[in-house]
Amino acid sequence: MEFFLNLKPPLENYDILNVLYNFLIALPASTLAGVIIFFGLLIFKKLQSKEYRLYISLSFVLIIAVTSSLYNIGVNSDTLVVVYSEWLHLIVRWLHIIFGVAWIGTSFYFNWLDSRLERDDPNFKHLDGYLWSVHSGGFYRIEKLKGPPETLPKVLHWFKWEAYATWISGFVLLILVYYFNASSMMLKNDGFQLTPTTAIIISLLLLIGSWFLYDFLCKKIEDDKQQLLVLTGFVLFVLFSYFLTKIYGSRAAYIHVGAIIGTLMAANVFRVIIPAQKNLVSSAENKQKPNLQLSIDAKNRSIHNNYFTLPVLFIMISSHFPFTYGAVNNWLILVILSIAGILTRHYFNLRNKKQYKVWILPSAALIMFFLMIFSSLSIFDNDKKQISSSLELVNFNEVQNIIKYRCGTCHAKNPTFEGIESAPKGVIYDTANDILKNIKLIKAQAVDSDIMPPGNLTGITNNEREKLRIWIEQGANINN
Repeated sequence: MEFFLNLKPPLENYDILNVLYNFLIALPASTLAGVIIFFGLLIFKKLQSKEYRLYISLSFVLIIAVTSSLYNIGVNSDTLVVVYSEWLHLIVRWLHIIFGVAWIGTSFYFNWLDSRLERDDPNFKHLDGYLWSVHSGGFYRIEKLKGPPETLPKVLHWFKWEAYATWISGFVLLILVYYFNASSMMLKNDGFQLTPTTAIIISLLLLIGSWFLYDFLCKKIEDDKQQLLVLTGFVLFVLFSYFLTKIYGSRAAYIHVGAIIGTLMAANVFRVIIPAQKNLVSSAENKQKPNLQLSIDAKNRSIHNNYFTLPVLFIMISSHFPFTYGAVNNWLILVILSIAGILTRHYFNLRNKKQYKVWILPSAALIMFFLMIFSSLSIFDNDKKQISSSLELVNFNEVQNIIKYRCGTCHAKNPTFEGIESAPKGVIYDTANDILKNIKLIKAQAVDSDIMPPGNLTGITNNEREKLRIWIEQGANINN
């Protein structure tokens, strides 16, 4: 209880009555905007309900009124934009993960279900298969029909919005994190140089063009030559990975590979899988024979999506591990990790069909192990060097100045870098103890790799990185 009593109110520096007064003044104009939104939502078929539109409109009224009152009491508009965009980033990323879990979960489940159906029961030859399961305190019986039912049910569940919502939220994240910060998040600090506008245009062209290329290959390569399609697709994956790491910053390159794969997956659902399902439903309603080729294509694309999932999931978490995207041969690490993921997925796909290829998982594990060794050779080499081999004694004041001017403009309680209102990920370097507490992070991101500063916005030199390395190897002494 004492802990809660000691909590400080967040508005202790504000005149609450002044905030409320400005809120009431902003309310009439906000209400007018809410009325416009209320009727504007009629264009969406899913929002015809007055109750839905009322709640949404009221939410916007409150958001607009509070924002206006904050601006009127003196909060800078740039500050409002930064704070709102950061929270929007958080919400969209959260939604992206939720939708992605729902999509991948249903994909994995139906893949497992289709391979686990009981198809040899002589008493149920009228079915393509059935399955019994127990979950949530009850028994479930699932049946797959050989053809459409005589009468379609009133409610037929489709699995498509999970895919669409995942792609849409991912694209919004791409805009918020990369397009709005293209100069710092997308551009390389050496080698091939692009302008922010060019980088964004290339990104959009890659997302669109990759689908047309992939779809063209799928249609041109015959169904009985799937191995050729896999080989061609893998070669293109390697080329795209290499190309993107040469034109974009390392994190942006990884994310764009993931965005391309995610686009292929969502477009497979939108352009192939759902149209095939609509053809089945329409044929059943009209008592016609469905186009079986559409169903075959949909099944193939569904299998493609199934194998795409683990590489995409790795890319989603890769931003937390700079030793992957920040490595010298980062494109090769991405390719090899993807191979390990695809092998793992292949093992479970075969296992679901009761085909036990026991060599696959150990092979994937060995691939990961040797990749770890290969990618860490430079770190092992540095570790072998004797501290005394450097004749230079780096003074902490020199290190602190490097960190202050190259890192501390963002990583501080009160950042001075334009557009940064709070330290990224809460990491600050204001004091010597702050630096020591984050010494492993500094070494990983600014010494072992050149991930930070992003795009080298603050102009840190190789000589300064070397001084940081020597100081750390000499014991990270803050008293010299």
